[in-house]
Amino acid sequence: MKIIKSILFFLILLVLIGNKKEEKVPQRIVSLAPGFTETLINLGLKDKIVGVTTSSDYLKEVKDVEKVGFYMKPSLEKIVALSPDLVLATDYVGQRQTVKTLRKLGIAVEVFEEKGIKELLLEIRKIGEVCGKQEKANLLVRRMQRKIEQIRTKTASLLRLRVYVEIGYKPIFTCGRDSFINELIEIAGGENIAYKIDKPYPRVSAEFILSKNPEVIILPDMGKGYDRKTLKKRNGWQNVSAVLNNRIYDDISSQMITIPSPNLILRGLPELAKRIHPEIFEE
Repeated sequence: MKIIKSILFFLILLVLIGNKKEEKVPQRIVSLAPGFTETLINLGLKDKIVGVTTSSDYLKEVKDVEKVGFYMKPSLEKIVALSPDLVLATDYVGQRQTVKTLRKLGIAVEVFEEKGIKELLLEIRKIGEVCGKQEKANLLVRRMQRKIEQIRTKTASLLRLRVYVEIGYKPIFTCGRDSFINELIEIAGGENIAYKIDKPYPRVSAEFILSKNPEVIILPDMGKGYDRKTLKKRNGWQNVSAVLNNRIYDDISSQMITIPSPNLILRGLPELAKRIHPEIFEE
């Protein structure tokens, strides 16, 4: 009889521990960056998202979700009002005070450094872990790793073309050595003309770009008046190799290659590789 009681007690204990673990899985999540929002959607957690910043506006899955302000300065009041049990934040300076106050209020916050591809993969695994989707996150990461290796293998023996990616104009901004876009260019078989600049997203001059004579120019789609036609009209750009050879591409969406998320690798990387080395994708 004592043995049966011990077994029953042990089984009840296991159930209680299991329930406790389930209770820890967040049910109300606020995402302060679009990359987190995309990851949550990819992990099947769309219904758990109760708040996002306006930078997630392009995602139809969260168009009706409460907005908690801008990425650069989210609203503490709006976040707290949503009673989240998890907030996903970045280490961006504009979010630090909000994070500090949320933690003082006892709200769980996970902060991620949005640097390179390695950090992105770790971030996805961590989000999966804290949200009870570890297995799904691991599968997603493996898919991303396979895609990276597929593209890397295709471009390994090819000539490295000089690539310029413009992420801002008036003033001009591009991607430097510490950006994940720089990594994407390398994997896709290119050489970023700004890879020596020790900043993730440096401001550069037109003279700098012209002196590097890029062979491929990528203009992420940022809306009207920002395309290949307007670039060709810029003073002094007519003799750039990419302009002369019609290798200016303005047909990749900005979100696809500028937001660290699963889609950056699964969709953005192949599209970038197609623009740099279209020959390897021809059937």
